Amino acid sequence: MPNNRIVFSYTMAFGDNPFSASLSTIEIFPSKKGSKLVFTEQDAFFENSDGPRLREEGWNKLLESLGNEIG
Repeated sequence: MPNNRIVFSYTMAFGDNPFSASLSTIEIFPSKKGSKLVFTEQDAFFENSDGPRLREEGWNKLLESLGNEIG
């Protein structure tokens, strides 16, 4: 399906100390109830990072807020 994917990368740092780098993909597909969003993130966590658990919690909150706004 053309034009259904957004790919972006970002890094996170505290001051001058980077602690992660990420490659994220958002795919949107039609479904019987409207649209289905698939979010995939590939991360590299550096020393003293927050780790994947907190990152997953953060994205879940953001995507839930998005769903509430457009749902």
